[in-house]
Order: sequence, then C-alpha cells, then structure tokens
Amino acid sequence: MRKHLKIPALLATATLSLTMGFAAAPASASASAQSLAPASLTLTPQLAKKPAPPRNPKKFNVLVNKTYPLAPKTYAPKTTTIPGTNGIRLQTTTATAYKKLAAAAKKDGVKIKLTSGYRSYSSQKKIVDQYTRWYGPTKALSLAAKPGTSEHQTGLSLDVGNFNKACALQDCFENTPVGKWMAKNAPKYGFVLRYPKGQQNVTGYSYEPWHFRYVGTTQARTMAKKKSKTLEHYYGVASTPKTTTKPVTSVKPSTKTATQNVNLRKSATTASESLTVVKKSTKVRLTGKASGVWVQVKVGTRTGWMSSQYLR
Repeated sequence: MRKHLKIPALLATATLSLTMGFAAAPASASASAQSLAPASLTLTPQLAKKPAPPRNPKKFNVLVNKTYPLAPKTYAPKTTTIPGTNGIRLQTTTATAYKKLAAAAKKDGVKIKLTSGYRSYSSQKKIVDQYTRWYGPTKALSLAAKPGTSEHQTGLSLDVGNFNKACALQDCFENTPVGKWMAKNAPKYGFVLRYPKGQQNVTGYSYEPWHFRYVGTTQARTMAKKKSKTLEHYYGVASTPKTTTKPVTSVKPSTKTATQNVNLRKSATTASESLTVVKKSTKVRLTGKASGVWVQVKVGTRTGWMSSQYLR
C-alpha cells in the first residue's frame, strides 16, 4: 500500500516544483526552463498540413490522375446507358446532367454526339495495350491513362464530337460547333474542360478540347469564377516541373510524308500551341533544324515543329 501511494506523491511534488520553477524563473533562465519541459508542453505551434484532394470515387468531386489513382483501382460506378448512343454509359448523376446539357445544345441548334463515357478497368487496359503496340509505352501513356488512373473509369468523364466527325480527337475540334458550344456552356451544367491547352505538365495529358468532366454545377461555376485552369489547380496540387529545352541541332533538309494526322506545333513540345493539323499522307519539307525527336518542317505557308516518329 505504501509503495502504491509513494509514486503519485512524488509525481505531485515534481509537478508542483516544475510549475513553481516556471513561475519564479527569471527571463534569462526561460530558455533553460523550456529545454527541460516535456515535449507535450512545447510552445511552438504546428503548421497545418495542406488538405489532401478528394479521393472518394463515389463523390463527383474526386480527383483522379497519374499521381492520385482510383482506390480501389478496379472501382466500378453505378451507370446509366445514354439513349441514342451505341451503349455508352455514364455515372447516374452525370447521365442526368449530360441529358440536360445535350437538350440545351439542341435548342441552340447544336447537335452533340457522345463518343465515349464510362470505361471499365479491363477496357482501359485493352486500349493502353493497343496503343503500346502501336506507339510504344511512353507515347501510349501520354495518349491514354493507365488503368486505375483514368477519369473515364469513374463514369464522370465524357468525350463529345460532331455528327459529321469534324476534327474528331484533334485540337481543331475547339473551332467546331460542338467544341465552341461546350467551351462556353458546359460549366452551366456542371462540366469542366479537363485537359486544357498548355497544361500537359500539370494534367499529364495533351490538350483535349473534346474531354469534359462532371464536377457539379456549384464547383464548375466556382472554378470558372476563380479561373482555375485545372482540377489540380483548384485543389492546390498543381506542379509544373522544370524542363530542360533540348538544343537545336541540324538535320539534312528533305521531304517527308506524314504517316497519320499530326499536329504542327509552334515549338518543339506537345505542350505548345498547335498551328494546324497535318493530314495523313501530306508531304512536308524539313527545314534542317531539329530538337531531340522533333524536326522543324514547312507545310504550305506554315512553319512549325513535328515529331519525327510520325514522318517517313
């Protein structure tokens, strides 16, 4: 019994001594007193950590990209098939919003063609595997998201086009009737342009004026008001890594042929502005300048840069 009481008594004495020590210590001894204080008594405030972006795939504000994959990676939402499409599905709330958007566009004389919506983990894997066979792994992952990191897997994202297929999956889509209408009106219905021009270093993907993401009307309007360039900017996790510009070298001037539709860019990077789209089989003239895999070419009256892997 004595041993049991002895410890609390000593603790009480120690606490009292410590308290009295702090009260009586002169200013010159304050540093010594604080160095003797237990860690729980530290007077230095802790900096608040930056809140993590939304990660719940069931919520339409979720952030999904190469850095923030879906959890679980094989997540599958509840979806609804959109009438008049070839079985394209969207997450239920997104489907309702899209129908309102399409109806509004139709009233304005613009007919929107839904070209893609929900894609499962396995479907996305097939696309990436196919692109890898065609273009190699690096190029493939700049065109399509690795399964488990695709917004399409949430059912919240969609691709749109014109019924006449004008500029399908090309930068020039922005100047088509559907492209112009979507850029102006999509936020009213809760959709934002997900991969804007010049933001590849942030989003991980080239400009896609046809790809829109549902975030709800409140967030879409807030993003427009704040002029948030991307979801990454809106959530405070955007970072643009420094890139080193490869020196311009020389190549032998010659005539080459485009092996597919390819962007003619203002400078030697996929983040650069597209001057025009060079159609497949078009002959281009190499000026003699090169930067890594990029070559400067002349097409008609335009001079710009193209990746040499699309020329033969």
